[in-house]
Amino acid sequence: MADDISKKLSAGMKAMDEGDFKKAYSSFKKICQENPDNAECWYYKAECGNYASGMEGAKIKDDEILEAYNKALDLDPENCDYAESYGMFCISIGKYAEAESAFCEAAEYDESRAASLYSEFAVEYYNHVMATYADIMEDPKARAPYAKKALEYMLKALEISADEAKSLL
Repeated sequence: MADDISKKLSAGMKAMDEGDFKKAYSSFKKICQENPDNAECWYYKAECGNYASGMEGAKIKDDEILEAYNKALDLDPENCDYAESYGMFCISIGKYAEAESAFCEAAEYDESRAASLYSEFAVEYYNHVMATYADIMEDPKARAPYAKKALEYMLKALEISADEAKSLL
């Protein structure tokens, strides 16, 4: 049975590698139905759904993708890669609080990657906010809460306090 899942996962990943995310999504969707307790299936379903809806314009609802990420995380709750990918997807759809939580959890799961995860969140969060709200982000007062959150995570990544950063600047 495990060998059968491996073959199906490999076929789905091959479609992903070839850039056929719609085909891969359909494949992983079927694998998830057949193997609902396999975290890897759910993770790849989420990833393919994300890519297919983003790059290929597939009509896959954000809720379906969120559900697949959450199912993968329910089945493998301390998988840093799953949490990081979920966080990135949340940023892409403007669910910033969920993204922040996912990145913090990922940093707890793999402390050796904490600095890069915190900085990744800071940059991706800030860039998405700036792109989404470009017209109001020109106003420093409107931008301040977003810049502050991003800066807090950059300082966290560098393990520098706000006071130390002020003294360095």
